[in-house]
Amino acid sequence: MKRIVIVFWGILLFAKTLLAQQTGIITSASGWVKTVRQVAPVITWQSPQLTRSEQKVPTVRITACIQSVEPLTYHFFQNGKEIPNKRTGFKHIECGQELTEEITLEPGANEIHLTATNPAGTTTSDSRYVTYKMGPQTPPSPNAPKRLALVVANASYPKAALRNPINDGRTIRDYLQKVGFEVVLRENLPLRELKRTVDTFLVDLGRQKQNVGLVFYAGHGLMVNGDNYLQPVDADPSTEPDVEFECYPLRRLVAKMEQANPSGANLVFWDACRNNPYRSWNRSMGGPIHTTIAPPVGTMIVYATEPGKVASDGLEKNGLFTSELIRHIEEPGVDIYGLIERIDAGLEERGIKQPPYSEGRLRGKFYFVKPE
Repeated sequence: MKRIVIVFWGILLFAKTLLAQQTGIITSASGWVKTVRQVAPVITWQSPQLTRSEQKVPTVRITACIQSVEPLTYHFFQNGKEIPNKRTGFKHIECGQELTEEITLEPGANEIHLTATNPAGTTTSDSRYVTYKMGPQTPPSPNAPKRLALVVANASYPKAALRNPINDGRTIRDYLQKVGFEVVLRENLPLRELKRTVDTFLVDLGRQKQNVGLVFYAGHGLMVNGDNYLQPVDADPSTEPDVEFECYPLRRLVAKMEQANPSGANLVFWDACRNNPYRSWNRSMGGPIHTTIAPPVGTMIVYATEPGKVASDGLEKNGLFTSELIRHIEEPGVDIYGLIERIDAGLEERGIKQPPYSEGRLRGKFYFVKPE
């Protein structure tokens, strides 16, 4: 009988250990085990409560509540750059763990978000936009159109990493801010975070009428059955049909932008598909990187190169397309068509046969910087 009892408790101890490895456990004083399913952190903003705010002081105190059963790490980001962690405050309250940080603002728009990571995954918070206005300013109309941009830069692909997208994304972010855009930059997004980021951006885009919405994508792109796809960093399709479920369709992005901002201007810059990591498929390196989408009036897509050609990284800090784009984006009085022509001419002067390509049209002329 004693041997049976020992064997029983040995089996129970083994089961508890295995369960702890898979889900985590909490053991009560009586010895009973309660399983705790591992879930990614949940982030709730405490302050600022408003998504957008303005102030005339150069610092802002932000507070968020993070729910997590497991130990976690967190990081703050301001305009896409990670902020050194000052650990101003971190305490346990009813909603979870309250985190407080004081941030020095940059003049103009500041996009602030944080990430929290535990063994179950990483969560990215919604963004808070704090505009720091120095000196007396005339407050803008609350219904005035805005310039909003989402920049997605994917480079850390396990099978075919890219060199330039992160540099391209950060550079484009800086230049778009110079010409009056509020910019959200996201890097190395898996599919779940990519969908969430796009949906959040579209909510902001639809808040006022006649906004200017811009999406810049740098990373791998795929074309399957006539549709183009943004490739998340966790996508690993083994066959062409897998792409539909593991990647994000460009056609869907265009349709959602038009739905959110039907009377405004929607721009997509597609600096994608430097090579094809899936050589066993029908589309080999050098194959077409996109097909015609026929976007609605008010939407324009600018591709880094023509159909049937591959966009090159080049040997510099930024890719070829991005390096020419930033040369001309601040020139006053250059409309979008003139900008494309200048990019083309700049690449030709450098001996590079990679003409950009566009489809769709906006309503009237669009300038990044209006004529002086």
